[in-house]
Order: sequence, then C-alpha cells, then structure tokens
Amino acid sequence: MFKQIFLFVFATLIAAPALAGTCPDAKTAKQGFVLERQGTRAEVRQASDHFVQVTNHYPGGKKQDVIYYKGLLPISRFDETTQSISIPVSELRTIFPLALKARRAVTYAPATPSKVGALISLELTVTGMEEVELGPCTYEAYAVHNRYLNADGKTTSEHTDLYSPELGFLIGKRYHERNGAQTLVKYQSIRPLARAPF
Repeated sequence: MFKQIFLFVFATLIAAPALAGTCPDAKTAKQGFVLERQGTRAEVRQASDHFVQVTNHYPGGKKQDVIYYKGLLPISRFDETTQSISIPVSELRTIFPLALKARRAVTYAPATPSKVGALISLELTVTGMEEVELGPCTYEAYAVHNRYLNADGKTTSEHTDLYSPELGFLIGKRYHERNGAQTLVKYQSIRPLARAPF
C-alpha cells in the first residue's frame, strides 16, 4: 500500500512540471511557439530583438510568411499571390514599451514590388488589460485600439489587438461593427514550437 502511494505521489510530481511546461512563457516563447485556430497554424519565431517571423499555414496548403515589429505591427507579408511591405516613415521604437492608457502613433507607406501607396497613419491606444484563454493556457493581454487614417485624416478602419507582453505577440483581434456589435477572433490553442508535428 505504501509503495502504491509513493508511486502515485512521485508520478504526480513528475507530471506537474511537464503539464506546466506545455504553456509557453516569457522565457520559452523566445524559442518559438505554435498558435492554431480552425485549421490555420501560425509558427512564431523570434527573428531578432525587434522582429518576429511568422509562418502561417492555411487549410488547402497555402503558406504565408509575415514579419512583425515586436510581434505587434506587420511589416511585410509574402505568399504566392501577395507581396506587401509597410515602409515606416516615423520611428517605430517609440511605440514600446506599452502601458495602460498609452497613446502612440506611427506613419507608414504601404508598398508592393511595383508600387508605393499614399501614407497611412495608425493611432494606437492601450485601453486596458484582458485575460485571453488559449486552450488550457491563459495570458494577460493589452487591448490595443488601432485607428487607421488616410492622408486626409479620415478614419478608414478600426479594430482592437490583443497583445500578450509575455509572448511578445498578438493572440487575438476584436473587430467593431457599425451596429455596435463586436467580433472576437482569437487563436484556440498554443504549444511550444518543438512540439509541432512535422
């Protein structure tokens, strides 16, 4: 009887760290992680101190590579049909660190290999903190309201990013409908990149 109790306690102690390790944290996220939702898989890798590289795999086999500044702002997007770059004309480094009620602004030019578009201004406002569940894992996320303005100062679109400072990446978006309704789109699960199937 004592032996059975000992084996049960020992197995529990060994399993606890293993279960805890399945949720990437600030330290392990730098080694990469995988986000999934409805058949779409995003492999997230730290490219440098400032950039995050993401490879998106979509149902049907489409693959897309995206580079984000600090995991928040998409800088480039490449796949078999799209090649787009956001060329910043203001200092990106002033956006961070994020904090509650912080207001930031960045201006950039959208570009393709053959064309550079008119300047776009993006106003970022941190409106609060939220808990976001990704399967069994829970993360605190900044709610960062995005407002895009054209060269005439007219708002062209708005949405809210849910940005995890622990992961250094976006884990959800909230879209605001004209009728006042809101649609939340977030990933459903997360795991370390090493556990991704080949």
